[in-house]
Amino acid sequence: MHQVKKNAQALASSLLKRKCKLITGGTDNHLLLLDLKPFGLTGKVYEKVCEMCHVTLNKIAIFGENGVSTPGGVRIGECSSHSIKACTPAMTSTGCLESDFDTITNFLLRAAHIASTMQYDHKLQKTSVKSLLKNKDLLELRSQKPQLAMPGFDILMNC
Repeated sequence: MHQVKKNAQALASSLLKRKCKLITGGTDNHLLLLDLKPFGLTGKVYEKVCEMCHVTLNKIAIFGENGVSTPGGVRIGECSSHSIKACTPAMTSTGCLESDFDTITNFLLRAAHIASTMQYDHKLQKTSVKSLLKNKDLLELRSQKPQLAMPGFDILMNC
């Protein structure tokens, strides 16, 4: 559990270095809460794009939002019963260390850029899953899995 916490803090630090806004400013456990408003994204859109790459995130409402129909954040790092992708405990159990989370940060930021472009260009909320799979940038991101040379990443990010 100590390594899980270190890894989650490394992910938080890596995101903060790249000027991402974490709702709590960091983490003291295995979870991070990422504010997507600076990217011009909703949690729903980002969650859908990441899901297409077999990365599970959970959309969340953030402080100051009216309602939860378009939550402006995501929760990173929690395992669910149906998926362990992007889960800091699962990534740690495969041997990932703090330095590996820079690669994960790069992946998450690339997904944010693709989601932002798709949301702007195509109104992603109304786009079907089949049409998402035609997006060349998304297909490229999905195919990056073999190039992410860290232990277990190919298992957990099985695209």
